[in-house]
Amino acid sequence: MLVDYHIHGMGHLDFPHTLESLAQFLSAARARGIKEVGFAEHDHYLPHINFENFALLRERFPDMVIRCGLEVEYLPGREKETEERLRGIEFDYLIGSVHYIGEWLFDHPDYIAGFEEWDLRELYRVYFGLVAEMAQSGSFDIVGHFDLIKIFGHRPPGPVLELARAALEAVKEGGMVLEVNTAGWHRPAQELYPAPELLKEAFRLGIPVTLSSDAHSPEQVGRDLERARELLLNIGYRQIAAFSRRERIFMPL
Repeated sequence: MLVDYHIHGMGHLDFPHTLESLAQFLSAARARGIKEVGFAEHDHYLPHINFENFALLRERFPDMVIRCGLEVEYLPGREKETEERLRGIEFDYLIGSVHYIGEWLFDHPDYIAGFEEWDLRELYRVYFGLVAEMAQSGSFDIVGHFDLIKIFGHRPPGPVLELARAALEAVKEGGMVLEVNTAGWHRPAQELYPAPELLKEAFRLGIPVTLSSDAHSPEQVGRDLERARELLLNIGYRQIAAFSRRERIFMPL
């Protein structure tokens, strides 16, 4: 079964959080045979979300399961602040993501020059250290784009698994789900997140997975999910994880 748990219905505030606009994303999902979707806006757009829309969307699309998630930026030392911002809001799941190393927004093309300031092995070590901290925080359900640091194609010498293993073990110990995010195929890295060798290690460790497109527009919804599904089946996965009110549910892949 296909699900898409990482849909940005507002993009980067490119679309309004209205019933008609969100319906375009769901129509695109339906056309691609996706039965369960999750909207997961960036947490800094939280004030723009109209949560009443989700009940209305479920009435309009009774054949689909619609979840309400949020992609939350992991900021070391600010966990309590983040928790306070989200208090009292009922989400089905929270995606924890790392986009910043210090003040450097490393996945933004305007700041790509920052890569030149690093030894790549050290950069990957620092990045995966942050991912491990995020997984150990106990605040999130899903790991967003696990190896996002490769987004522009910067690769360290040697096997990346050596640098990522401790973070994968932290994901396992933290009881989190790993998203298989197809957006990486459409970035300069030209590889899904996480890389196949990391997914194989995740399977060996018994880490569950879910599927996501990281769509920021309707035409990106469900993109390459069938391709990701085949890869997971070849690795050995037979189930994917879904969520309802922060409770994990498994369904056949």
